[in-house]
Amino acid sequence: MKNKKIIIVGAGPAGLMAAVTAARAGNKVTVYEQLPRPGAKLLASGGGKCNITNNLPLQCFPDKFGRQGRFMLPALKKLSPAELCEYFSSHGVETVSDDGFHIFPASKRATDVLEVFLRECEKLNVRIIVSTTVRQLAIDNTEKKVLGVLVGNELFEAEKVIVATGGMGYPALGGRGIGYALAEQAGHAIIEPVPAMTGLKTVEAWPGQCAGISFDNASACIDLPKLRKQTSRGELLFTHNGVSGPAVIDFAGEISRLKAKHHDIPMLINFFADKDKNFWSGEFAKWRRDSGKKHIKNLLSAYMPNAVAEVFCSEYCDIASVKAAEITADARENLINLLTGVPLHISGTEGWNKAMVTRGGVSLKMVSPHSLESKLVKGLFFAGEVLDLDGPCGGYNLQWAFSSGFLSGCDV
Repeated sequence: MKNKKIIIVGAGPAGLMAAVTAARAGNKVTVYEQLPRPGAKLLASGGGKCNITNNLPLQCFPDKFGRQGRFMLPALKKLSPAELCEYFSSHGVETVSDDGFHIFPASKRATDVLEVFLRECEKLNVRIIVSTTVRQLAIDNTEKKVLGVLVGNELFEAEKVIVATGGMGYPALGGRGIGYALAEQAGHAIIEPVPAMTGLKTVEAWPGQCAGISFDNASACIDLPKLRKQTSRGELLFTHNGVSGPAVIDFAGEISRLKAKHHDIPMLINFFADKDKNFWSGEFAKWRRDSGKKHIKNLLSAYMPNAVAEVFCSEYCDIASVKAAEITADARENLINLLTGVPLHISGTEGWNKAMVTRGGVSLKMVSPHSLESKLVKGLFFAGEVLDLDGPCGGYNLQWAFSSGFLSGCDV
């Protein structure tokens, strides 16, 4: 049915995709955005480069979102990663994958992605009303259908309302949890939101002494015996409070949940994901043979900054002044174990102010995966991060935002 009045709450990636999709079908679309401009968080994504999606096979995509991941399949089938790239290409924004996996706009500019939607909105007569907060839905409680939204005391009628307000991360970029209040008003349960995809704070002080140092290809895992072992891999960055970067930020949501039961969460980090114990055993044998008079700390500095080598040799092993020819078998094995798994204890995350993603949100139980319409209130839809569905870094969450926005904007 065309020519419906549709209101979208939130002008992020999900809301903008919903807007152009609904308007293209001939509907009259109005978008309300609480910030002074649309797409603020989109502009900040991927460090401003906007990792829009990736090349993971479609059937494997939901697995990255955990046990609820299959919920997203209908949306992905409506707008797959390949179709998303075709969509941007058809609007003049080509995409590239320099590493064969992550997909960015060829310009590496998030502004180009946002401009596609803003041009389309203008072309399709979509009204985007900024600096306006929708705090209440208008619902016919007898017929259980949406009537529109209330802005202040004024009713704006609509036959369809799409809540695409995002989560609670980065409050300065719009993460204020308003969508949860709207969903609760309609009777939906909210899974407690916690910060995800953000830096981790460590009990140990030494990472702060190495702030600014990074490793290109590290791996990490939470070291709890009853927890299914998951390993994350990528760049690792030391911060003033602990560690950050793709190698560890994917654990932030899990750690936010685990903090309810554990004071500190143990984690093992390998600064060199492609180097195992056999590699380091070979290096020690070579150092003993060819560089026996050199200190172990100096030999390690060929692989890592001096500050980190100092930590290995002083904080953990007490071999700062030991030469390669003098190291004992026990000390060597201890150091090799550290080089393939440094123990850190995580005291918490960097919190909402730096959380790129929210774990938790509107429960999926009362939302149809085939349309993203509420099962409780007819005409009420949800899209994007406001729902209880989050994936790791690497383009997964933006793909979900675009796909869910597309599905929610389709006529049903």
